[in-house]
Amino acid sequence: VEETPPPRFAERVPEMGDAAVAVANACGYVNAGTVEFLVDEDGGFYFLEINARLQVEHTITEEVLGIDLVAAQLRISAGEDLGFGQRDIHPRGHAIECRINAEDPARGFLPAPGRLGRYSEPGGPGIRVDSGFGEGDEVPPAFDSLIAKLVTWGNDREEARRRMLRALDEFEIEGIPTTIPAHRLLLRDLRFVDGTYSTATVTSELLESLEPSDSSEDASGDRAVLLVNGTSARLWHPSIASSVSAATRGDGAGGLGSVVAPMHGTILKVLVSKGSTVRAGEPVAVLEAMKMETSLTSPAGGIVEEVPVETGSVVEAGEVVVRIA
Repeated sequence: VEETPPPRFAERVPEMGDAAVAVANACGYVNAGTVEFLVDEDGGFYFLEINARLQVEHTITEEVLGIDLVAAQLRISAGEDLGFGQRDIHPRGHAIECRINAEDPARGFLPAPGRLGRYSEPGGPGIRVDSGFGEGDEVPPAFDSLIAKLVTWGNDREEARRRMLRALDEFEIEGIPTTIPAHRLLLRDLRFVDGTYSTATVTSELLESLEPSDSSEDASGDRAVLLVNGTSARLWHPSIASSVSAATRGDGAGGLGSVVAPMHGTILKVLVSKGSTVRAGEPVAVLEAMKMETSLTSPAGGIVEEVPVETGSVVEAGEVVVRIA
């Protein structure tokens, strides 16, 4: 989640702006860029990095400033005049962005690639959706998990927050888990409402109230999407539900002594071999999916009976990676 202006220490923003300009001048940087600072609980800010590009959250800057940053970036690259100066820039209102990712919050935000079933974006005043996906599209495992950027603008922060909650409720995505349930929780949390949240808020007790069914019900298998000549239809069959559920839990054909892939991905490392002794919770392999690495751990102590994969193997969700006896 990103927002502007900041709910706390807004008085330090002009200083950070001056510091950002000083950094750009010092290195002779020309064109759009992003300067990042880390702010502590007392309002002190510290330089982190400068990225020579626009970032995902540039949308909230656009909404508050009323400037198309992508167009401005292209004009600079083409040697054209921007057509406006610093004196012409007047921030207005408040903007919030939620990144709608193909990830499962109830499972530690594990990547969740797959095919989208129903896909319906919200609309209305102050609501913007940037996305390249639609119903029936495949969210691939080899790339970023971002499905859409949901942005709301309001005359003040509370209006933007309420619009975001409505937009999240109206955003329909079926077929794979998404971060929408986590966004709903965060935007309703009192720490977010009063602006006292931090980078540790999500990793605290906030997500403990998320039931797995909240974020994975659309992938639970009780529905499937059939595409015929470009037309989609939702179907149900009990065999679908049982097979997907088993793969998600990891207690399918592999058995309780097996380590299974929680998602489609590529094996980056195999950390054990046949005959190795492992302890419960010990990492046995590393899986890469959607630009994220996931450590696969042993469910119990024992002896490695079989390793049916190797580095570079592409595995499906529920596929056995290591068998433990």
